[in-house]
Amino acid sequence: MSTDTSEHGNRPTWALHLALYAVLLAVIGFLVLRPGSGAAAQEDDPGGQHVAARLDGVDIGYDEALERAATQLDQLEQQRIQCDLQVASERHGLLERTLEGIVRDRLVQASAESAGLEIADWRSGEMERLEAGVTDEDVDAFFVENEGRIRGEREELEPQVRTYLAQQRFVDALEDGHEIEYLLEPYRLEVEPAGGPVRGTEAAPVTIVEWSDFECPYCKSVLPTLERILQEYPEQVRLVFRHFPLHAIHPNAQAAAEAGVCAQDLGAFWELHDLMFEEQDTLTLDDLKDKAERAGLDVEAFAACLEQEGIADRVHADRRAGIEVGVNGTPALYVNGRPLAGAVAYEQLAEVVEDELERAGG
Repeated sequence: MSTDTSEHGNRPTWALHLALYAVLLAVIGFLVLRPGSGAAAQEDDPGGQHVAARLDGVDIGYDEALERAATQLDQLEQQRIQCDLQVASERHGLLERTLEGIVRDRLVQASAESAGLEIADWRSGEMERLEAGVTDEDVDAFFVENEGRIRGEREELEPQVRTYLAQQRFVDALEDGHEIEYLLEPYRLEVEPAGGPVRGTEAAPVTIVEWSDFECPYCKSVLPTLERILQEYPEQVRLVFRHFPLHAIHPNAQAAAEAGVCAQDLGAFWELHDLMFEEQDTLTLDDLKDKAERAGLDVEAFAACLEQEGIADRVHADRRAGIEVGVNGTPALYVNGRPLAGAVAYEQLAEVVEDELERAGG
């Protein structure tokens, strides 16, 4: 897995990450436990440098090997972080589903006892009744609502759809009239807005941190969703932008990110942000200077900023911070630390925002 080569819709599975993690641990174990390595070798090195090999009596330092393998080692470290976070997310999801199952099992048991029936008999009777109540109009509405996401012929899928709709009604009827409160917090991470450009009020109870790439088409497609959220929740939501250029597949993304840093310093980030996304196919250096001028920036100051030391480091710091919280593709959104990957629909994002507002008491 390479964080540079994955975007929404093209991400490797977490099982592959775990396999690679196992390889990493094996390699580390080999280096640590092999004769002549580790602390013992360092103690045998009078010069204070860990000697890892010798060629015709000439020492080859461990630090030299580390330097040459730096890129690959960094990729392995990213994979380790991804694996750890994926396991934590899967564990949390498992606990959530288990709690829901426990609650429903108890509701089923109570309903069956109230009806004087065995659990299996009561459940099958309820499902038969509810499935019979699913109309053709209900099925039509399901196919219309999920158009583009369903694969297969309607004739083959219709029985499954009827069962699915009946199961939804079964759960709704089961929980109706009961006060159910899940106290387990949603899965969230500690996500720092750092010094990224901000839209919205500082006091907003909900912060969306977005890691993005100016050359990424999925990042462009999520813009209307984010814009609508900010319009619908002007006082409740703020948006923070952070850079995550995917170098391997977007050759101009790094330069565009550095242009974004300079535009922020010069007070016109969002203006240049909009132009770069609107004109994604033209992000060369000359294109960026032209866009900066149209965004209202002083072109000479902008060009001078791009030459400054540390601009690329700020992009790298954003990218590294994203990796630490599991970003491996763009766009990546974190709503008060709750991760949402890819170009999510407005309804999905709004649901999480509403939940966070409710948890914040308003």
